[in-house]
Amino acid sequence: MIVEFSIGNYRSFNQMQTLSFKATGLVSENKSVDERNIIDDNGTKCLKIAGIYGANASGKSNALEGLKFFSDMLISSIELEGMASLVNPFKFVSEPQNNEGYFQIILIVSGVKYRYGFTIGKKMEIQEEWLFGPASKNETYYFRRKGSEIDSNPEWFSEGLQLPKDKLRSDSLFLTFCSSYDGPISRAIRDYFRINVSFDGLTRYPDFFRERNQPQNDVRPTDRLILDGKNRIVLAWLRAVGMNYADIGISMVGGAFRPKPQVHLLKNVYNKEGQVARQELLYLDRDESGGTQKYYNYIGELIQKFENGGLFVSDEIDNNFHPSLLKRLISLFQNAGVNKGNAQLLFTSHDTNLMNPEYMRRDQFYFAEKTRTEETNLYSLSDLKGIRNNADFARQYLSGAYGALPVLGNYLEESENNR
Repeated sequence: MIVEFSIGNYRSFNQMQTLSFKATGLVSENKSVDERNIIDDNGTKCLKIAGIYGANASGKSNALEGLKFFSDMLISSIELEGMASLVNPFKFVSEPQNNEGYFQIILIVSGVKYRYGFTIGKKMEIQEEWLFGPASKNETYYFRRKGSEIDSNPEWFSEGLQLPKDKLRSDSLFLTFCSSYDGPISRAIRDYFRINVSFDGLTRYPDFFRERNQPQNDVRPTDRLILDGKNRIVLAWLRAVGMNYADIGISMVGGAFRPKPQVHLLKNVYNKEGQVARQELLYLDRDESGGTQKYYNYIGELIQKFENGGLFVSDEIDNNFHPSLLKRLISLFQNAGVNKGNAQLLFTSHDTNLMNPEYMRRDQFYFAEKTRTEETNLYSLSDLKGIRNNADFARQYLSGAYGALPVLGNYLEESENNR
């Protein structure tokens, strides 16, 4: 479970900003809202859902990109050389910072809370890296790294002691290195991101970096359900949102070297009497809408998350989705009977229909706003004073009460003045 993520000197983020899933002490007027949206893990209360709002180019997606960069570094920095060079520090400063990117996560894995992070240096090396975890009473360091010097705590992180550290590249993470030698703590943290965290809608990375995270042979989790004979589960999810098909299947196309799955659907054609006259063959990628394709792709991912827990990250989650479908999708995360693994959702959106106190809490809404110096500030609705728990969040946001709105010029006036 993710507790919080912090980022600094990355893309539009200059000073460190933190997105927290930790539930604040506020109490909703309707107590069922709190019950639907809060996870209690041995006394640590975290939110199931967090959404980021803001104007175009405000930095919403950059927050998610930073988390993806962090995740990919943690998963693959040993196998892929030069990954650290993909970092993109904040450019609009007169005096550069002492690092090229700062990243830190606080998460709970198997009931244990860890704080892990790293910074990248000027030569695209790992400048500093740290892992803290529980001790007998308080948090203590498990390992601390500064350049090539690594100090592993013999009592709490013995897996970091007897390793050939001369084989650790300067641009690789020590945590990933320990995991490759089957260190139990490092492997648990790495596997959480490798298995339980997935991303949708982020496209800024080079192809080789992005393809690293694609399933083998491009078989998506929903494709795998069908290939495993679980057609009825997929059809039930589709029918639950009004997408009615008689059957669904997959054929592998593209040759033996790297075959790709082609999803085909059967849809009933009815006569004037309302009886099934025949069935029409459709192809998902060719014949169906972008919204149908997107929802199909979500099915397998969400089933995995709801069973095993984890984090699903979606950039512009409302893209191609009707507002009713989006609310239905998010309600699945809130439903303890469906979301048995307490999966979390992080999304960006412009859809204010979700900003309803009968649906979500104030601390679940974040805003990204650019300053005059082009840096992104990230703040929660619960950070703002004087906002009632039962306020009309959407109306107040659109009226400008919370900031994070675009500043729109008058094109006609500007054109007239420039003549």
